[in-house]
Amino acid sequence: MNVLLISVRSDFGGGPRHVHQLIEELPSSINIYMAFPQGKPYGDLWRNHPRIKKYVDIPYRKFNIECLFLLRRFIIENEINIVHSHGNGAGLYSRTLKLILPHVKVVHTFHGITNDYSSYLKYCVNKVVGRFFKCFTDKFILVSNGELKFGNSLHFLSIDKSAVIYNAVSDNGLKFSRKDQKFLVISLSRFDYQKNMDMAYRIAKALRNNNEIEFVWVGDGEDFERLKQKSVEEHVDINFIGFTEYPMSYLKNADLYLSTSRFEGLPYALIEAASVGLPIVATDVVGNNEVVFHDYNGLVFKTEQEAVDAIKTLSINADLLNRYSINSRELYLKTFTMEKMISSIVDTYVQVLNQ
Repeated sequence: MNVLLISVRSDFGGGPRHVHQLIEELPSSINIYMAFPQGKPYGDLWRNHPRIKKYVDIPYRKFNIECLFLLRRFIIENEINIVHSHGNGAGLYSRTLKLILPHVKVVHTFHGITNDYSSYLKYCVNKVVGRFFKCFTDKFILVSNGELKFGNSLHFLSIDKSAVIYNAVSDNGLKFSRKDQKFLVISLSRFDYQKNMDMAYRIAKALRNNNEIEFVWVGDGEDFERLKQKSVEEHVDINFIGFTEYPMSYLKNADLYLSTSRFEGLPYALIEAASVGLPIVATDVVGNNEVVFHDYNGLVFKTEQEAVDAIKTLSINADLLNRYSINSRELYLKTFTMEKMISSIVDTYVQVLNQ
């Protein structure tokens, strides 16, 4: 089986990370080909990865007609059976390829469907494109049940051609036991519109007079430097780590995970938090609410004040924190293991080829 994976991103984020997991974990019976842009960290890794037979350079988050026909030739020359696209931009390539190569099977993973765009023009374009290309997809993969329901309401998919396959992470063991230190609230994030770190900042600011609580932010992005400078000026206790290829040590050393995302597909950071047994406080949005269940392994919130109150409560209630911690770990083992995800994706490929 020859599979072409397409991603128009190779930077830090859940979509590229998921693609990298497929490269690493798919069985050797599947020959992997790729189309992706240059960039760190994943672009550099993919160029020399031993599992990738051949690859094609494509632009970062842009659709290019010349690249489209380059991909067409690449598919024919390498006898590609399945094109598996990841995210909106990659889906534009895969479904257009289906128009000109009808025999090729197209699997598309959305990695987050939203109505919350930074401009009305983007909203209109995505709605038209999503509905048009619905007919040129053999299988839709959704990373959460909420995403499936929302995508169906927007007419972006067909239920009978859809499968929910949860994202997954490898098991890295439990978090460290910590005593007689500050209560650490961690966030792993891109600093952009979707992740809404301005809200996380306001929550931290509301708790700045509590000397027992410290916030740790791991990640990078367009809002990073602005918020870092703001925290210095306003004396808000946030430890800005920046990007790291090894975030697990920070997760294992924390007491609580905080997410302020405006929208999600199924966030890897929350799954990682659950995998090490971290309680989670997160916005009540699609994706988040399938990794954190209110008063089971954490708390979901709709307002900033609810988040502030949740963090205060958990910082002083060790028994509740411990119960949420145990439940987070159990949820991970039941739902979000790598073996479950890879097995489901391989089954999807086989099903598509046999249609």
